[in-house]
Amino acid sequence: MDNSAERLFEEQLLEERTLNLLSNSKIDQDMSELRLQKIGLVKKYKQTWLRSPMLLPETILQLQHHHLREDALHRLSHYLLERREEEPEDYVRTGYLLYNSCCTVTILLQEVLLFSLKLVDGNVDSRSYKRIANVLTLFQCIAANSETRNDFVRTGVPSYLIPLIELNPPLPMFENVRAVALSVIGILCQAREPQIIKWAIRSKMIEACRISIEVGSELCKVIGMHILETILLDRSGLSYICSPMRNNILIKLMGTLGRMVAVLAIDQDISPRFLFHIISCYILLCNDERGLPVVMHNLPNDFISGSFYETIKEYPIIGVSLNQLLLAVGVHSMQYMV
Repeated sequence: MDNSAERLFEEQLLEERTLNLLSNSKIDQDMSELRLQKIGLVKKYKQTWLRSPMLLPETILQLQHHHLREDALHRLSHYLLERREEEPEDYVRTGYLLYNSCCTVTILLQEVLLFSLKLVDGNVDSRSYKRIANVLTLFQCIAANSETRNDFVRTGVPSYLIPLIELNPPLPMFENVRAVALSVIGILCQAREPQIIKWAIRSKMIEACRISIEVGSELCKVIGMHILETILLDRSGLSYICSPMRNNILIKLMGTLGRMVAVLAIDQDISPRFLFHIISCYILLCNDERGLPVVMHNLPNDFISGSFYETIKEYPIIGVSLNQLLLAVGVHSMQYMV
C-alpha cells in the first residue's frame, strides 16, 4: 500500500468512528465510498474484542483502577466500534451501563481534563492521543442512548469537550481528537431534542463549529457542518443565529463560508461533500426572514459563475442543491441545470 492509499485508509478508519455515527451522514459516506473505489480501497472492522457479554461489566469496573484504566479504555472503545454495527442493541445497552455505573462518567471527565492540561503544557504524545480518543468513543455511546443523553448534557460534561474543538495547536494528531470530540456533540444534537439544541446554543457550539470549519481538517469541517445544520433545522437555533441582537454571529459565519467556497472553487477535489453541506447551510439560512437578505448580499460569486460545473457533473446532487439555493435567492443560472 503506497503512502496515499495508506493515508486514505487511516482517514476511513477515523470516519468510521466519527462521521459515520451520525444518522444523516449517508451522503457523506456515499461520496467517501466513491473516492475509495477509485483506488480499490475497502475497509471493514474485523476486531473480536470482548466476545463474551459477561466481560463487559467487569471491564467497565476496571476503569476505577488507575493501573487497569488504559487497557480497559482500549478494549471498551474497540468493542463499541464493533458492536455498533454488528449488534446495535448491545451498543445502546453499553451506553446505559457506562452512564449508570459507579463513578464512570467522573473518571472519563478526569481523563479529558488531564489531556487538556497536557495539551496546554505541550506534553502530549501519541499514547495520550489514543487514550483520549478511546475516552471520547465511550462518550459517543452515552450520547447515542436516548435514555442517557439528556442527563449526560445536564451534568455539563459535554461542555468540557468544546475547548478540544476550539483549540488549534500545531499538532497533526490533534485533528483526530477534534473530529471525535465533534462527533460526540453531533450525536447529541442529531435527535434534535429541544433541550439539547438549547444547550448547544448556550454553550456557544455555533462558534465552535465555525472555528472547526475554518481551521479543522476536511473531516472536522464536515462534522462541524452537520452540527451547524442540525441547529439551523431547529426554529430556535435559526432564530438565534439570525437575530439582529447577535449580528456578529451571522456575519462571521458568512465570512467563513465565503472563504471556504473560494478555496473549494480553486481546488474542487478537496471535498465535494463539504461543498454540499455549505450549500445546505445557505439554504437553511434562507428560511429566516433576516437570514435570506444576508445570504443574498453575501452569496459567493463562484455559485453563480459556473465555477463548480465539473464537480456537479460528477455529483449531480450538489447541482440540485445549488439550483435550490439560487432559486431561493432569486438568481437563475443555466450553468447548473441538471
